Amino acid sequence: MRGSQFDTSTLAVDGRIVPWLAADGPLSYAPEQPPDRDYYFQYSWILPQVFADGINLRRHYYFGAYSRDECRDLFAFWEAARQRPPTRIAISFGTVCTDAVTTPIAVYLVPEQARWRGRPTYLFVQHGSYQIVDTEDQPLLESGEIVLYRGIGEAERFQFLQGNAGMPDDSIWKRYVQVHGELLSDSVRSFNSIHDRAKRCETGHIRDNTWMSDDIARRHGLDVEEGGSAHALWRAAHQSFSLVRHMAQYKFGPNYVVCKTPLDNIRLTTFFAGEREVRVVAPQRVILLEAHGCRIA
Repeated sequence: MRGSQFDTSTLAVDGRIVPWLAADGPLSYAPEQPPDRDYYFQYSWILPQVFADGINLRRHYYFGAYSRDECRDLFAFWEAARQRPPTRIAISFGTVCTDAVTTPIAVYLVPEQARWRGRPTYLFVQHGSYQIVDTEDQPLLESGEIVLYRGIGEAERFQFLQGNAGMPDDSIWKRYVQVHGELLSDSVRSFNSIHDRAKRCETGHIRDNTWMSDDIARRHGLDVEEGGSAHALWRAAHQSFSLVRHMAQYKFGPNYVVCKTPLDNIRLTTFFAGEREVRVVAPQRVILLEAHGCRIA
């Protein structure tokens, strides 16, 4: 695999996990301290390991997207940040201990001059992945919670690992926490692992559909094969939610559910993967808010 010339470790000296591409060095840039040139947005040069074999890395893949035009809203945001620091709505530095893990993430209000859609929007940032979401879809954000939407087609029942029901024993959970600690400690590994179930025309140029996180789980002694509580936990953690209602209601509906979870419990796929997709790390921290056309199993 082709390597980066830059440090991509996300572990800060105090042990916390930063939401940026790196804890130190040129890739540690943030909206409050933006890079002075677009070179550091060109992922095929700074993060070549996130691209599929056979991809021409001389081509410009800004923010990992296939074309620059897909990134016009991100370029507008960063250009505005160079003029004036954007309003930060929330920030979480990830933590990992023996029996708990939280994710790093930062959220900003997109400046009015950078809103090419014209609507008030939030920008989510996590290890090189971005999501731009209408503020009306995330009414709880300023209190530190994320609203999750999941469409289930015409199914009449939604099943998910909630509360303490079906939770694995402590030894399984601790292994699971260790897995996420490794996945989140490096931006390349984090980026590749959150896209390892993606297989779409929009993601064919990155390392999608590798299921590489399964290999890391097995290395930590977590049995993710079908059957057993470890598999149920792993399966729940790889269920996708959207950050916008219309995606669940119209693309994956008509039946759908609305849930909430703390901001520090989500991982982002990046914007060009479509669907405003996120996954949760600790399924037991997900709370049901609404069920439309279905019931909860």
